[in-house]
Amino acid sequence: MAVATPLMKTFSVTDLAARLRANFGAQILDVSEFRGETTVTVAREILPDAARMLRDEFDFDQCVDVTALDWFLQADNAPNPYELVYNDEPLSDIEPSARFQVLYHFLSHAANARVRLSVQLQSDDAVAPTITELFRGANFFEREVYDLMGVRFEGHPFLRRILLPENQVGHPLRKDFPLGYETVEFTHNIDQIEANKPKNVPPPRPREAIFEIDGDVTEIPISNSPTAASPDPTSHGANFHNPMTETMLINMGPHHPSTHGVLRVGLQTAGEKIIGAMPDIGYLHTGIEKNMEYKTYTKAIPLTDRMDYLSPLANNLGFCLAVEKLMEIEVPERAQIIRVLLSEVTRIASHLVAVGTNAMDIGAVSMFTYAFREREYALDLFEMVSGARMMTSYFRVGGCALDVPMGFSDKTREFVKMMYGRINEYIALLDKNPIWKDRTIGVGAYTRRDALQLALTGPMLRATGVDWDLRKAQPYSGYETYDFQVPYNTQSDTGDIFELYRLKILEMGQSLRIIEQALERLRKTGGPVITTNRKVAPPPKQELQQSMESLIHHFKLWTEGFKPPVGFVYQAIESPRGELGFLISSNGTNKPHRVHVRTPSFANLQILSHVAPGYSISDLVGLIAMTDIVLGDVDR
Repeated sequence: MAVATPLMKTFSVTDLAARLRANFGAQILDVSEFRGETTVTVAREILPDAARMLRDEFDFDQCVDVTALDWFLQADNAPNPYELVYNDEPLSDIEPSARFQVLYHFLSHAANARVRLSVQLQSDDAVAPTITELFRGANFFEREVYDLMGVRFEGHPFLRRILLPENQVGHPLRKDFPLGYETVEFTHNIDQIEANKPKNVPPPRPREAIFEIDGDVTEIPISNSPTAASPDPTSHGANFHNPMTETMLINMGPHHPSTHGVLRVGLQTAGEKIIGAMPDIGYLHTGIEKNMEYKTYTKAIPLTDRMDYLSPLANNLGFCLAVEKLMEIEVPERAQIIRVLLSEVTRIASHLVAVGTNAMDIGAVSMFTYAFREREYALDLFEMVSGARMMTSYFRVGGCALDVPMGFSDKTREFVKMMYGRINEYIALLDKNPIWKDRTIGVGAYTRRDALQLALTGPMLRATGVDWDLRKAQPYSGYETYDFQVPYNTQSDTGDIFELYRLKILEMGQSLRIIEQALERLRKTGGPVITTNRKVAPPPKQELQQSMESLIHHFKLWTEGFKPPVGFVYQAIESPRGELGFLISSNGTNKPHRVHVRTPSFANLQILSHVAPGYSISDLVGLIAMTDIVLGDVDR
């Protein structure tokens, strides 16, 4: 019997606003609508109570994101500081009502609805209450806002920097923090570069280990002198040196093939058994969100490729859809078909890496070789349409950069035919393999409640029996017109490594179905592949040879870009890893005021601390692979 969350309950924004006002009165400061999105601004004192009411009375069972906007418009280091206007007023006439606007995004699976709570904070009192007791998944989100914006969350169990080192000065996503451009000194030899670095001296031994397990934070002192310790070896306070309760602090990563990138996991172990595991991220932090504030909207598209570099076209699509939503741009049908087709090829290519690396980490090296063999064919298709195999930057605001070339459809049909057979080979190779089953079935088990609490999405949520896929539930790019099924766990409300592997195999088969339908539509559908709206699309090339006005418009569009209206939107898509959401805030200029990306890898990584204790170090590599993280997606 299916155990999916039913989409039965109705949701009314009017009813929600009325109930909130009845409960909290004047502390509900504002209820606003923009591009179909509802934002409820509340006094910070009632934030936890308002969030609890959303959860308990309106079934908003997930907090999918927390982020913040900085409205310090007068900052000298802000993009275009002397050109900025806000609502057509010059900067000298503007005094924002609050410096920071913290945004909480809530999702109800039962009602298929979203709502956003907003809290406004002043620069000298940037403190808000935590909601981690209500939604444990807000843990990473709030820490990121604290790290990059400097907003403190009272009551947070582990309020430390998450991407940057503890000795970092300042908060990079504030408007008064410069982009960079520090002077770089170049020297000719290693002795000059490291003149003051002691040679052959081991680093100092750490004095403490910090672990966070299900919100319980423990700082374990490391000392050469024995201290009183609990006789329970699984106790968080177990001594590192008492032979009776000896545990070790060891690092896995950040440079380790099984961490799937520069991920460090701090492990407390009793022999081979894991007592605690703490993901430590930030080694790949690239400042993509900060850099986007200094690019025009079109020039920001290549930055999206560098986040989830295993599914760059999904990143392109999410960003373009958000800008199109902000500007109310219609996309031609042929472009929509191409977007869907390439997004599903991307899903297959990404799942091939996920399944192949997961199998290799557990010992099935052949599976890795086969999966990467097939992925090469998918990269061939990307190269045909964009000229690049990975960093494609192919989608544009309003459509696609170019139409697909001659021979693309035939090549794609060959890929589809091949993949049907290869998927059957993967199933034959792994499904009845006793070693694979022993190492995956029941390993890394987590429940539906865990998934909802920790803001897990995508296959990690569907593995717990939740029938939720944004292509079906909140469709975009015409997905509602395609015939396909959403694989999810119909046997239980518990996911594990094997269930996630099985879902990815089934999802690849459904993606092939969508690709076949898209190819047939592409054969029958002509027309342009980018909007005719001249606000965002350049004039056709033939016009440039005949019209000086078109030539000037083309030049200004590529040098200055376009200017969306003031406001912010959130657009989510179903990436191979789960909900990929773009929050884009416009202040009316040609560059984004803020681009925040809710990446699924960042949220999904929170499960590691929850599932790792009790397993062995050899199991940890499978648990990391189970999360299907991409560190560019985590550390954007």
